[in-house]
Amino acid sequence: MKRSLCCLLFTVLVAAPAWTVENLPEPLRLPPGLRQTLRINKDISYAGDAVKILDCPNDADNPFGTCGNTLFGGLAMWDSHLSGFAEIRFYPPRDNIAHFEITHPGNLAGDDTIMQAPQLYQMNVRDMFVLDSLSGEISSGDLNLLTGQVTRLNYAVLMSNTWYGDLVRVNPRLKPPAFQFPGIYGSSYAKFEQRPDGLLDVTFVGSTFLPLSNDIKGAPVRIPMPYFGPFVDRASIEANGTSLHPHITWSTKEYAPVSCGARCPDIPYNTVQTFTASTYFSTFGDHFTINVPELGGRGDGRTHLQGRISVQFGPRPRSGNFVPVAVSALPPEGLLVDLPDPPPPLSTFPIKMFGHSEYLRFPSRSYITEQPALLDDGFDFSVGALDVTTGRFVDHLAYRGIPAQSLFSTIILLNITRIPLDTFRHRGPGRLEKGPDGGLVFSYDGNYITNFETFSFPSPDYSKPNEAVPAGPGSELNPFLRLQGMLPNRAPIPGLVKSGGADNLTSSLRETFSYSYYIPCDPSVRDFFFEYTNFAPNSHGGTFRMENLASVSCTNSLSSNAVPGDFDTITFAGYGIWSRDTANGRHIVTVQISDPPDLPAYVSIQIDGATISAVHLKPPEDTIP
Repeated sequence: MKRSLCCLLFTVLVAAPAWTVENLPEPLRLPPGLRQTLRINKDISYAGDAVKILDCPNDADNPFGTCGNTLFGGLAMWDSHLSGFAEIRFYPPRDNIAHFEITHPGNLAGDDTIMQAPQLYQMNVRDMFVLDSLSGEISSGDLNLLTGQVTRLNYAVLMSNTWYGDLVRVNPRLKPPAFQFPGIYGSSYAKFEQRPDGLLDVTFVGSTFLPLSNDIKGAPVRIPMPYFGPFVDRASIEANGTSLHPHITWSTKEYAPVSCGARCPDIPYNTVQTFTASTYFSTFGDHFTINVPELGGRGDGRTHLQGRISVQFGPRPRSGNFVPVAVSALPPEGLLVDLPDPPPPLSTFPIKMFGHSEYLRFPSRSYITEQPALLDDGFDFSVGALDVTTGRFVDHLAYRGIPAQSLFSTIILLNITRIPLDTFRHRGPGRLEKGPDGGLVFSYDGNYITNFETFSFPSPDYSKPNEAVPAGPGSELNPFLRLQGMLPNRAPIPGLVKSGGADNLTSSLRETFSYSYYIPCDPSVRDFFFEYTNFAPNSHGGTFRMENLASVSCTNSLSSNAVPGDFDTITFAGYGIWSRDTANGRHIVTVQISDPPDLPAYVSIQIDGATISAVHLKPPEDTIP
């Protein structure tokens, strides 16, 4: 059955997170008469879209557009600052829960802007309006006055502008409904804060995923182009698999930005940039607060990630200081084959970054979390607005992903009828700043909290599901995702080579290893060398000798004091032979070695994406970028 925007049905299960939130110092007070109308702050209120224009002609890749054949070099992005009013009507609270409804009297109006993709696509976006839904959906939610938590949130509006009008014009059978946040597959967030005048400031952030499929009531999907002719009022191209990613943020709060000064980044507008991830600062993990007597208290798990970070910058703003930015993870450079799908039940989501197997320690028990990998959500991806005068994202950036590893897979299987197959909606501050060499540094610190009461938690022996125990009151999970990426701005010193090594180091899994390397940052230098030996008696043990160098990235940490053209971090990949492989097959090694002035020296080595052998010098404490 083929599906269009107006009748899309997802097979992915989605559920609202059950947050565990502490009480506020004082309960929120509802406004007099249970109604308030406040002007939204145009400086921090905006609506936009990041349209993924695809050519996916095969039915197997639709309705969600999974072929990956993106046209025009990336997303077609735009943001428009909004002005107007938000009216909130509250209902009398019951058990400190007050239902509320949101309307926009007089509508919200946006500034004219441009929609642009990195290659050959640009259109004006004019006459931007946000209207309350006319088809019966009511923007509403429930506010807990004790905690400030908002649940059952649904925000339904009509977003109208010339580009959406042109989209309907070239697809006359498309009857778009109101955009709903979170909708069938999206994210939404609302926050109420007490004001001195007795009213409540409101901040709303929402995004959603709206695939157009490859068939709109028997007609192929078409995308408007910025051309006219004597016989057509708007040119278009066929673009099956295209999806919309509308987003909206508005707030009634005041905005007092703090300038980033000399650290303000030079924004490469309308480009896609690939940052090398700093493995020391790129991590995922969980703070397990599990009420199970056998565990003895809280457990903290963390793995460090190898890979890259893709950052697309939107067009230069025509008004205000915001530029739309899309963020996604990428595998390490140098891989020549498609990555395999993760094992069920996580195979819906693609692998993006590779972690290290680690111990998860509770006071009374220890677990091994094996084969960790960051899985990305390719549908409701991360798009935010960067204030170019502060270098910070205006609202907390949402990043959806799954920290996959053996323990998490076991937890899902133990609770398969209760845990929806969905990605974690990490949310947290993000920033972009100028590095010591004039390049760019991207940092993100996202968190998510969900209730875990009554869910089954396994024993350390995953093969014995009958030994799982239910989590008691107060149990919660706090998965986190932290990313930092570097984009250098200077060419290396001619002939620059980074070299070194160490013997008999101990990895986080207590495996002894040695390594040595001689790797050029200057591509004109053709000599290279890398060798790694793991002395473990198990299958992780062996020696890797690199025979071909595939990629090199030389970068600087934020605290680097290297001279111009030198670097304190080197990341490389290459192909070679693993001694335990009797067939002498080819294997890939990915390595990052860093020696910043204010942090311990760090090394991360992975053979075949950490599936054959992997070691690193895990920092003893959390590393927050």
